[in-house]
Amino acid sequence: MLRHPAFRWIWLGSLASNVGNWMETVAQAWLVQKQTQSPFLVELLSAAEFIPVALLALPAGALADRHDRRKLLLIGQTAMMIMAAVLAVLTHLDYATPAVIITLAFLEGASWAAVMPAWQALVPALVPREELPSAIALNSAQFNGARLLGPMIAGALLTAAGAAAVFDINVLSFLGIVMVLGLVRVPAQPLRDAPTRAGVLKKQGGVREAVSWALRQPGPRRILLGLFMFALLAAPVQGLLPVYADELLHVGAHGYGALLSCLGAGAIAGALTLARLPATYPRHHLIPLSMLGFAVCAMLYASSSSFALSGLALAVGGVFWVWSLASSNTAMQLLVPDQLRGRAMSVLALANTGALPLGHLLGGTLAHWYGARVATLLTSAGLACFALWSVGAREPGIDAMEGPFPPRPPGLRAAVWEAFTAASHRAQEVDASSPGGSAEPLEE
Repeated sequence: MLRHPAFRWIWLGSLASNVGNWMETVAQAWLVQKQTQSPFLVELLSAAEFIPVALLALPAGALADRHDRRKLLLIGQTAMMIMAAVLAVLTHLDYATPAVIITLAFLEGASWAAVMPAWQALVPALVPREELPSAIALNSAQFNGARLLGPMIAGALLTAAGAAAVFDINVLSFLGIVMVLGLVRVPAQPLRDAPTRAGVLKKQGGVREAVSWALRQPGPRRILLGLFMFALLAAPVQGLLPVYADELLHVGAHGYGALLSCLGAGAIAGALTLARLPATYPRHHLIPLSMLGFAVCAMLYASSSSFALSGLALAVGGVFWVWSLASSNTAMQLLVPDQLRGRAMSVLALANTGALPLGHLLGGTLAHWYGARVATLLTSAGLACFALWSVGAREPGIDAMEGPFPPRPPGLRAAVWEAFTAASHRAQEVDASSPGGSAEPLEE
C-alpha cells in the first residue's frame, strides 16, 4: 500500500496528526483537572469533543456531497491547527482557563465533525479497489498505534515540560497533514464518488427506513439498546481518568497517560483474543457477558487504590469492551438486509456516538455530587445491572448463526496483525454496488 505515493504521504501525515491529537486530549484533560479539581468540568470537556460529532453527522454528509472533499479536508485541518495554535499560545501566556479549553475543544470537535465524511471517502480514492482492504488495515494500524503512543508521550511531557510543550507539538503534528493535503494530488472523481457514513444515510433514502427496521426486529433493537447503554454507562470510566490519576491514585500526568494507554492496549488484546473465540458461540450470550465483564473490571478499577491494579483492570476491561462492541457490530452485519446495510451500520455508529456526550455529562454530574470514585462505581454498577438483565432476558434474534463463519487468522503473526488493525471489531458500511471486501471502516 505504501508504494502508492498519495496514500503513503497521507498515511504518514495522519499518523503524526493522530499522535498529536491523543497528546492534546490528555493534556487538555490534565490541565482542566489541575486548574479546577472539578470532575464535572473534566467530563464536560470530554462531552464537548463528542457533541459536535453527534449533531453534525448528517449536515456534514450533505457538505461532503456538494463540495470538493479535498478542499474541505484542507480547510478543516487548517482550522483545527489554528485552534490548536491558539490553545498553545494561550497556555504559554497563562490564559488557558477551563472555559477557554472547553470552548476550543468544542470548536475543534465541530471542525472535525464537519469534515469527517470527507475523511471517510479519502482512503477509497487513494488506492485501487482491489487493494482497499489492505489500505484500511494499514490505516487502522496507524490509528491504534497513535492511541498507544500519544497518551504515553503526553504523560511524560506533561511531567517534564508542562502542557504548553504538549500543545506545541500538537500544532507541529498538524503541519504534516496540512502540507500533504495541500500538495498531494488526490483523484477528484474517486474521492467524489466514494461512500461516506452520512452520505449513505442521505443518498439511499434517509435514516428513517433503517431505524424503523431496527426497531421492529427484536435482535437489532436489542443491539442498538445495548450499544447505547454501554456507551452511556462506560463513558465515565475514561472521562474521569485524570481525576483518578491526580486525586485518588496520586500518580501524576505520566500515570494518567499510562492508564489511558492500558485501556488502548487492552482493546488491541481484545481484538486478538476475539479472533480465537469459537465462531459458533452465540452472540446473544457473548454480548451481555462481555458487558458484564467490563462492568466488573470498571468496578474493580473504581475501588482500587493501587496503580498497578487499576492499570490491569483497565487493560482487561479493554478486552471485554472490544468483545462487546465487536460482537454487536458483527451481529448487526449478519442480520441486516443488503439494501439497508450501509444505513443500518450508520445508525449503529450514531447510536454509540450520540450516547457518549450524555454519558460524560452523567459521569460528571454524579462525580460533582458524590465524588469520582462513587460516580464510576454507580455507572459501572448500572451497566452491570443492565448486562445481568440482558443475560437473563437474552434475545436469540441477535444471532444469525448460519455459516459460513469467518476463518481464523492462520497463525499468531496474522492474528496479531488482525488485532492491531482492528479488523475483527471495525464497523463496516458496505456499498451494495461494491465487490466483496471493499468496505469502508467506521473507527470506534
